[in-house]
Parts: sequence; structure tokens; C-alpha cells
Amino acid sequence: MVHIFLHEEVREKGMRKAIGIDPDSKGYICCLVETGEEQTARKGYVTTCKDLESLLRWVKGEGEVIVAIEGSNGFSRPVEQAFRKEQVVFYSLRPSDVSKFRKVVLGHNKNNEKDAESVARYALALQSQGKLEKFRRVWFPDESMRLLTRGYERKSKELTAEVNRMWKVLRVASPDLYLALGGFNPEVEISENVLQQQGILLLLEQKPDLYEWRSLSMEAFRATMGGGNYRGREKLIGELKNLSATFSPILPAVSLLIKNSAQTILQIKRQLKEMKKMMGEITAENPAVKALEQKKGISVITSSTLVAEIIDIRRFANDDRLASYSGLGRSEYSSGDRTRMIPNPQFNHRLKDIFMTAAKNFVRYNPDSHLSGYFRNLVKKRGMKSNEAYKRVARALVRVIFRILRSLIEETLEEQKWSESDMASGSDFRSDNSHESNISLSSPTEYDKEREGKIKRERKASSRKRRKVLVEKM
Repeated sequence: MVHIFLHEEVREKGMRKAIGIDPDSKGYICCLVETGEEQTARKGYVTTCKDLESLLRWVKGEGEVIVAIEGSNGFSRPVEQAFRKEQVVFYSLRPSDVSKFRKVVLGHNKNNEKDAESVARYALALQSQGKLEKFRRVWFPDESMRLLTRGYERKSKELTAEVNRMWKVLRVASPDLYLALGGFNPEVEISENVLQQQGILLLLEQKPDLYEWRSLSMEAFRATMGGGNYRGREKLIGELKNLSATFSPILPAVSLLIKNSAQTILQIKRQLKEMKKMMGEITAENPAVKALEQKKGISVITSSTLVAEIIDIRRFANDDRLASYSGLGRSEYSSGDRTRMIPNPQFNHRLKDIFMTAAKNFVRYNPDSHLSGYFRNLVKKRGMKSNEAYKRVARALVRVIFRILRSLIEETLEEQKWSESDMASGSDFRSDNSHESNISLSSPTEYDKEREGKIKRERKASSRKRRKVLVEKM
């Protein structure tokens, strides 16, 4: 078994061997390097369960060895999962840093073997300088949540792109309908964008030839749009019926494009609905997601994306670090006598986007909050552009969300502390109710029951006090 070494232990033992792994789309090139030795041992593996097992056996057989991987969460994800499962410590090195090291040490020629050797030698160099530990992979994302949230983001972008394509086709087919569905036709009493309504999409899918609308009755319109006899639908059908008198024959190619686009939009909407439902199911017992959902304007999508991209709030020492990682903070840039603050060029774009979305929704659904007042003051009194003002609100939300997630960690640690102190004192009461033991315990006395009740009351009071302080600060 590969031992897990702490930073001090690694430096004291001075490990002289390192395995560098260069992943690609098909497999992995591995290189074993020893300090002071020019000769290296190279091995290649493909991304199969059998080869991953062989790679693990080889790594474990080398004993005390540094395992370093170029990059993270991309092509290296399968081997990372295998290492975590077997408790193999590994380090993820940035490809840009490895590339610079390779050009200096091994020359400019690049291939997979040299990349793997560069990873190993770079890891040994960092270890000798005492800088390797910061590249150790300690925090790992929830794979299910991350896959769903990122998949939802991609589908949302696909939906936006397809809706834009539909608008372009409708403008060619009928300018009158194009303006009416957008709420800009002065001759039609439709004051909002209705293109993405289920009934409109069904009508465009089943009757893509707009010229046929002239012959449709009110009942035919209603049936094609999915049925339903309510006031808003009846008014919309009446306006479309009157507007259809101005339609002209359209080309079959245009009709086909309208049909295909409507089908695609409906399909993407169904997929987004399924993904949102599953996201709610897998986060039903997630305390971080549920805590963030308590804020108005933060839905299950927003909260799940925040938790999936942050991974673990303990990665960040304070909210400034989280803001910098999210692209909402600034860092000092000094040159000579000039000092200025510049944005962080390297940040998590998904996290920045979701913080901006949360800021816009928070201002919209919490008009009486101090952050909404802050936004209005920036726009009206200072003349700041809305997008820049939303960015300021997002930075403030970083502080709020950091405190919420940090308080959950502190509560968990306190519960663990109580559990450990209970066991150390020999108390029969345990905080972890799932614990099983074959040691029979004596029946609790009345004094024990009273003491346990007091402990529970003190915990609840302490938790309420922390939440009250957190709310007052927000």
C-alpha cells in the first residue's frame, strides 16, 4: 500500500523517485525518474480498467514515490478516480508550468515521453524546494453535481443559440409574425416575448407552413397548441388568427427550418426539466445547497452550481481568496513607483457567471434588501453601468455565501468535537447515531438522561446564536 505522507515527512525522508504521468485522449504515458539519474523507466497504458489496475500495481510496487500528473479533471480524470479509490497520494501540476520547465531542462522538442519525464523531474525539483505540497490534490468535487450543473449550462447555451436561429428564420418567413411574437407589433395586442411558450412552439412544430394558418379555425389553433381553454390562450389565438390574414406563401426550405428549430427547442426544454428534477433529487440531503436556497433569488440550479464549482469552502482562507478565484476580486500590480489594482486574469469563469446570475436575481427578488439599495445607489446616484453595479453586488454576495458555507463547516467540526469528547469521557451518549458496536452498554440513569438533554439544548442554543449573528451581519 502507498503511504500518505505529510509535508514534513516528505521533506525529512527526501524521496528520490517520482512518477510523471502525461494523459491524453487514449491513455497515459508514465515515466519513473530518480534524483541524479539520467536513465528513466517509461511505461504506457490505455484508459481501460485492466490497464488502470496495472498502473496502480506498478505505482504501489515502487514504494515511496512521488506521483505527479500533468493537468487535472480532463483526460486525467479516470486515473485520478482510481488513485483516490486506492488512497494513492498524487499531485496535479499546471501544464503551463510543466511546459516552461521542459523547455529549460529537456529542450524545446515536445512529445508525450518528454512531457511525462518533465512532470516527474519538475515534481522532484518542487519537492527539494519544499513547494510540492501545495499541488497535492486534497479537495475533490461531487462528480454527479458537477456533471449535471455543467451539462445544464451547456444545454442552456444551446437553447439560447437555437432560439436566436428561430428568430432569424421567422424574420425571413413573416416580418409581421416576427414582430408580434416579440411583442413589438403595434397592430397586435401581444406585449411580451411569447416565442418560447409551449403552445407557440407546438404550433410552429406541427404547422410550420405559416400560410396554412389562414385556414385554421379557433378550435384548430387551440388543439394544435396543446388544448387548454383559458383567457390568456384565447386572446393569443385570436390575435394570431387575425394576423394570419397578412401571411404570404413561404418556401418549403423555410418551413422545414421552422419545424426543425421548434422540435429542437422543445427537446432541449424537456432535457433541462429532467436535469433540474434530478439535481433537486441528488441535492435533497446536501446541507450547503439547502442553506444557499434559503436566500430569495437563489434556485436549486444556482446553489448547486455554486457548491459544485467551489468544491469545499476550506480551500479558501477568506472571502477575498474566493472572490479572486471567481474573477470578482482584484490583485495588486506594481511597477516602479506605480501601484494599481488589476483583475485576476485566471479565474473560474463558470463561478463568475453564476455569481453574476445570483446577483441579478437577488436584486430582483429582494427589493428591500441592503444589497438592492446598494445597487440602486450605484446606478442612480453614481451613474455606474448596470453590469458593473451587478458585479459589485456579486462581490458582496461572495462574502455572504462564504460566511454561510463556513458556518456549516464550523457546525460540523463542533459536532465532531462533541462526539470525541463524549467518547473520551466515557459517556453512553453518542452524536453519531449510526455507530454500531458489539459492546453492551449499561442502561442510562436519570442523571445521564438529564445531562444528555442539557447538552442537546446547549447545542441548539449555540446554533441559533450563530445563525442570528450571521443574519445581522448580512
